[in-house]
Amino acid sequence: MLYHYPFPSRLKWMANAFKRGYQFVDENGHYMGKMEFSTFGKKIQSELNGVVVNFLLQGVFIQKVLISDEDHEPLGTIKLGILGKSTINLNSGEVYFWKNKNIFQTRWQLIHDLPGTDNDPISVDYQYLHRFVQESGAIELYEESNQSELLTLIGFFLGMYYIRQRRKNG
Repeated sequence: MLYHYPFPSRLKWMANAFKRGYQFVDENGHYMGKMEFSTFGKKIQSELNGVVVNFLLQGVFIQKVLISDEDHEPLGTIKLGILGKSTINLNSGEVYFWKNKNIFQTRWQLIHDLPGTDNDPISVDYQYLHRFVQESGAIELYEESNQSELLTLIGFFLGMYYIRQRRKNG
């Protein structure tokens, strides 16, 4: 495991072989982590900068995702929404929204829901670049916190989940 301090504000990502997983690198190409979707299961394992985060899809018609750490201790839940919006409730009490920014699903954001204001800041911004042979993209962290790795992985998971669902449904 590599640890980069401070956590970089920009990352690149690319699909691994067979598009079952993704790899994260910093701007200099140094390995930062990965995310792997199981072929038939509902469990997604990820790691970024030494922080392990697991996602477990629940239900037949999946509408909820459990988020846990490497010891399977709960970190929060995701309520999957329709029309490109989902709500993330962390056990710390923080709430985030995931929002698709366009109909092509090439840009999405994780937005920090601050109580008592309508001016919620963007925490992480994602870009999806699809080339004929290689999937890749960029991630930009706007709001640095002690949960940067967790938040980055949550937003990335949701973007790729919706893209994979769209492909599956044709």
